[in-house]
Amino acid sequence: MAEENNSENKNENKLEYESLINQEEKKPPQNRERLIIITTIIAIVVLGIVIIFSLLFFGRNYNVTINYEIVKSQDLQEPYNEIKVELIGANTYEASFPIGESIELTSIEEGTYQLNIMAVDDSGLAYYYYNNPEFFVNEDKTLTINLEKLPLKYQIDYRWDNNDLYITLPQDYDQYLIYRKNSDGIYEPFRTSTQNTVILSSVPSEGLDLKFAVVKNNMVYDFSENYYFQKNSPPNSPIILSPSANQQLSEPNVYFVWQAEDPDGDSLIFDLYLIADSEQEQLIAENINTYFYQFDSLKMGKSYTLRIVAKDQKGGESTSQVRFSTKVVPDEKVYLYSPSGEMGVTIYEVTDPNNPQEIATIDTPGNVTDVINHDNYLYILRHMDGLSIAEISKPNSPRLLENLNLAGINGIKIANGYLYARFENGQVSVYSIKDNPRNPEFLGYTDIKFYGALEPEIRYIQTQQDLKVEIIKGEYPVRVNLNNRVFVTEYSLLVANAEMKETVENSFSQVFDTLRLIFSTYNPEDFKSNETIAEIENKLLSALNELFQTNTTNGIKEVTLDVSRVE
Repeated sequence: MAEENNSENKNENKLEYESLINQEEKKPPQNRERLIIITTIIAIVVLGIVIIFSLLFFGRNYNVTINYEIVKSQDLQEPYNEIKVELIGANTYEASFPIGESIELTSIEEGTYQLNIMAVDDSGLAYYYYNNPEFFVNEDKTLTINLEKLPLKYQIDYRWDNNDLYITLPQDYDQYLIYRKNSDGIYEPFRTSTQNTVILSSVPSEGLDLKFAVVKNNMVYDFSENYYFQKNSPPNSPIILSPSANQQLSEPNVYFVWQAEDPDGDSLIFDLYLIADSEQEQLIAENINTYFYQFDSLKMGKSYTLRIVAKDQKGGESTSQVRFSTKVVPDEKVYLYSPSGEMGVTIYEVTDPNNPQEIATIDTPGNVTDVINHDNYLYILRHMDGLSIAEISKPNSPRLLENLNLAGINGIKIANGYLYARFENGQVSVYSIKDNPRNPEFLGYTDIKFYGALEPEIRYIQTQQDLKVEIIKGEYPVRVNLNNRVFVTEYSLLVANAEMKETVENSFSQVFDTLRLIFSTYNPEDFKSNETIAEIENKLLSALNELFQTNTTNGIKEVTLDVSRVE
């Protein structure tokens, strides 16, 4: 019994011991707890140091202040309403500010940025801007900048189509801005286009004063200079004075003459077109500013249409045309005038060289050794005897006009209106046949031996021979107003020398225009008076010598003017 009690006590003691052992194992030791606490504190301190170090050396933020001025034209009313700022880099900062306020950017991390500053409208279109592609922030900064536009050289063309205005602006831009000048003298937005050709319909009579700008990548380039466009009135249709309708011309050369005016007073230029029968129209003169044109290449036996286009250089044009024709000219016959000794002169038709036909003879005294055909007159050398002159406008029936006795003559030549007669003693006589071919005018002698030259050196002419320059020969209409024409049958000048003759011929249009100008100061009835014609001749003489800076001694000596009628 006692043993059982001892056994039970031992079991209870063992259980209590194991229980105590288990509780001891669950309870952590004090040193371990202390270690954990110390380690945690150290980690927190190190982390704090790292954060502070990073803030001090790697993560500072800076402030940027920007003062700006918008450099703009004072006469433009542009719709920008705020300032937009962009900093683009590792981080992007965007901000907007009211116009006029300084730009304040805060907490900007250190680094390199692209800085964009723009004065924009509600759609984001930038009218003025500034760009810095390498803006480095490593401290607080204050900038002062100008907002401007990029310059652009404009090429602007335009044309009128009735009252519609077509304006062509530079190509390859995103938008085109058109500003119109208002009553206060300020250019304000008027029209925006995405096409470089802009059509403005029904332009008001007072016109439009416009400026233009182009847009690329949402940025407005600088404006053009102003362009003023006013409704254009085309020229009045030209009045063709010559040739008249259905006129038949007998020569291949013609003066086309017309009159034209512009309602706006614009200066006019003209294009001339000519059509022969059903051939293709030919441009014969372009952009001329005179009211006449000489054309020398008409073909005979043709029907023509002359078309004259008047242009005012603003796109306005008008046109007129007239039909005329040229006479049919029979095949030209060829004649041979053969010296036949004591038989005079024999005339052959040699149109067909293989079948020459003798058609007439000219009986003269003496021994004919040479003949010269000049302007329908035949000058016949009678060797050692004299000179005969015959009229041969009709070769089938020639007429002997003169027999001049010139003893010892043995040669003749004609050049530039002079007849040179050589004699057996070597002397050469000089005659003028310019004014009267059938009655040579003796001028004097020359010792030049090569007397047939076109421009011979005449050393001993006894009298000075004045030269005549014909400006108008035949009936030619000159308009004195819109309703009346004066028909001039002769307008010629007597000049002092060959040099002056060449000067006048090279200045034909000025000489002709001087006549037109003086005519315009008279009434149509004035031209019926011989006294008025003489007065006009004197005015022309003074005006032309003033034009060429000459006088009646070394320049133009006399003006001849004949008027046949006034219509």
